[in-house]
Amino acid sequence: MSKRVEIVDVSPRDGLQNECKVLPPETRLELIRLLEQAGVRSIEVGSFVHPKFVPTMANLADICRHLDFSGTQQHYTALVPNLKGFELAVTAGLNHVRLVIVASETLNGKNFKCSVEDSLKGFEQVAGISKEAGVAFGVIIGASFGCPYEGHVPPAQVIRIASRLVELGADEVMLADTTGMAMPDQVETLCGEVRDVLVKMRPGLRVGVHLHNTRNTGYANAYAAYRAGIRLFDASLGGIGGCPFSPNALGNIATEDLVHMFNGMGVETGIDLAGLLKASKWLEQQLGKPMPAMIGKAEPVYPTLTT
Repeated sequence: MSKRVEIVDVSPRDGLQNECKVLPPETRLELIRLLEQAGVRSIEVGSFVHPKFVPTMANLADICRHLDFSGTQQHYTALVPNLKGFELAVTAGLNHVRLVIVASETLNGKNFKCSVEDSLKGFEQVAGISKEAGVAFGVIIGASFGCPYEGHVPPAQVIRIASRLVELGADEVMLADTTGMAMPDQVETLCGEVRDVLVKMRPGLRVGVHLHNTRNTGYANAYAAYRAGIRLFDASLGGIGGCPFSPNALGNIATEDLVHMFNGMGVETGIDLAGLLKASKWLEQQLGKPMPAMIGKAEPVYPTLTT
């Protein structure tokens, strides 16, 4: 199995969406450019949501006007919570989007005011339109490893949802640890089970993880996912972002810390750690607060890929 991984930087979306400080479109575009300069080839550029509810994501279409969606060097995606968001993404020129659903009935209801089954039915409409529009879609399955309201989420529930999404045409499935409840052994087991089922359904399907470091297990969980054969990882520059249900907790695993870990393991990412640290320092200045990431605070032991 390949020792190369793909890291999707989600800082322009999941990183910034819960920030108190609203960065203007030109600053968010500069963040994307700095990530590109560091060699990040996959970026989640934002979310097409109503600015009244998420002002940090306002004017995403203005940013998209400056991005080349036809090239092969960069892969851009954006989160779309519903059909309206999907239509806005298509109008903005994106050729890939991410839908989101939660494996827990309670948390899905709190997020989207509907049951898991109703969310899946809504995706059927989006899937049909996506084929006509020539826009591919991936799906993030929140609370795949646990729910703050229901506790343990049965693996069979996650696999059932993931299988339905693949049947609808999803080209990637991301298992999300929404509130940082996962443990490494659990991650390795569930990732292996989901990957085995989905890849049999569609060879070449991208299966990845979106991990949070809320309880300081994020990087151990990333390693566990790698052991299970996962080669696609979401991460956020500086480790910014978090979960609205755990407002005082750390959120996403940091892109620079994840790259440093893989550098030390001899796993290729294609990303320049020095460039990431430069971008992270810049972002720290824009937000006016220190980043949770650790590698910016301590000198890297593995600044480049080890062989």
